[in-house]
Amino acid sequence: MVSGGWGWFTTVASILIGQTTVVTMGFINNRSQTRREARARLAEQYKVITERRETFELAQLVEVNTLLRNAMTSLHAFGSARRHYRSRLREDPAAPPETYRQPMLDASAASDAALDTLRSQIGFILADDVRALADAAEKALTMAAAGVLLDQSIDSGTLGARANAAYEALAARLRDIYATRESAMPTA
Repeated sequence: MVSGGWGWFTTVASILIGQTTVVTMGFINNRSQTRREARARLAEQYKVITERRETFELAQLVEVNTLLRNAMTSLHAFGSARRHYRSRLREDPAAPPETYRQPMLDASAASDAALDTLRSQIGFILADDVRALADAAEKALTMAAAGVLLDQSIDSGTLGARANAAYEALAARLRDIYATRESAMPTA
């Protein structure tokens, strides 16, 4: 049984080195797995936040586009009602003015409401350049509404150009968001 003396030492040392290697590799693998899981959680959180932001922004862009169109329509209706009111007063000055004035006042109130609603939603647009163009269109509409009220002529070319610039910026941003979403989609 006694043979050289170091045989038991090499056996025990081999076992200890093996166990140390197993424990060390387990520790390294666990740390690597924990880091991978943490990176995956962060990536998932970033994806969720980005999707929420894009969904919010998409809804706002569509809403502002609709509100801008409504404001344009109500401004044209207000201008038409104002012209109709003035022409009826010239045709029949003896008629009670309230009968003629009420449709114009209703159109004015509708135009003011549409502009107020548009103004309140523009601030929610996240892209600065799109917000600036929508704001410029809203200011042009507000000035045009004030001009209609004062029986001033409206530069429909400038008004249309500002509105079209805002429409195009809104549409471009929508396309950009959808293009980003499509490129993020996994391919099968």
